[in-house]
Amino acid sequence: MNMKTIKLYQNKEWLEEKYIKEKLSTYQIGKLCNTYHGHIKYWIKKYNFPIRSINDSMHLYRRKQINDDRYCNKEWLRNKYLEEKLDSPKIAEICGVKSPNTIRHWLKEYSIKIRSISEAIHLKCGNHCNLSQEAIEWINGELLGDGCLASQSLCSAHFQYGSKYLEYIKHISDTLTSYNINQLGNIRKYCNKEWGNYSYSYSSSNYAELYPIYKQWYPEGKKIIPKDIELTPLTCRQWYIGDGSLDCQKKQKPCIKLATCGFTISDVNWIIKELTKLGFKAMRQKYNNTIRISTYSTKKFLDYIGNCPTKCYQYKFDYYKKDKVGEYHTINISSCN
Repeated sequence: MNMKTIKLYQNKEWLEEKYIKEKLSTYQIGKLCNTYHGHIKYWIKKYNFPIRSINDSMHLYRRKQINDDRYCNKEWLRNKYLEEKLDSPKIAEICGVKSPNTIRHWLKEYSIKIRSISEAIHLKCGNHCNLSQEAIEWINGELLGDGCLASQSLCSAHFQYGSKYLEYIKHISDTLTSYNINQLGNIRKYCNKEWGNYSYSYSSSNYAELYPIYKQWYPEGKKIIPKDIELTPLTCRQWYIGDGSLDCQKKQKPCIKLATCGFTISDVNWIIKELTKLGFKAMRQKYNNTIRISTYSTKKFLDYIGNCPTKCYQYKFDYYKKDKVGEYHTINISSCN
């Protein structure tokens, strides 16, 4: 009995290899087998292989026309679009792709959320800065203390700070400028008639790179302590300057108090654990939800954070300051500065 010869394209495994894995088109497979592409399509349907749409076929064709197809790699594309904040035209240019629509196709393919028009405009025309690790540590320290981030859009945020010391406000401005974050307008001066003194406030311009930090610290609009920050010497120094005090009662060695009363108990307990990991003896004072670093660890903590960057807050670092009779005295007993 004559057996009908089975064509190569009729072999399920072979056809799956060429169409599904190698992503050849029906035309290309037909050319390999010297047959009409309609025959290939018939057997693809017969084996219930998912048939590509015209759009998918066009993207595959374009992909084969260029040498650089990194945009098809999910992690590479995610990094360029979400982390480096590049737009689809720029990614297309990098890969030598003629149309940004090709990039948008793969963003959708990988369920990477495409920016709105307003977000895209802001990224292209708004303020940008390249935040170093030092800048992030410094900002985190200020946010643990009196500093704050504010946002009026879904694209950017700005840094704000208030102090009774003009010297420190200028220091804030100079430091942020060194991190490529510029001051918005002038430093403002306010008169507190009740206390008979002045205070000063600083605000930066809005930056897209500050927005992720804002979302980290204000996920629901209220400041929390993120559980992924690291208490580096710089972070602790800025925190201490903003909300710390050196308490030296008579005939006693000084201790440190940190005004954490604005945070939740769970946040305070978490950061105490982090201080403990660094070797500092710390405890939460239940009556006002603040932190007390024991006399045993106070000198060690001051050595850890280093020197004060300004004269106006040097009194918080003067561990050995004594009164005329040679006894320690209270340098600063205020729990909230």
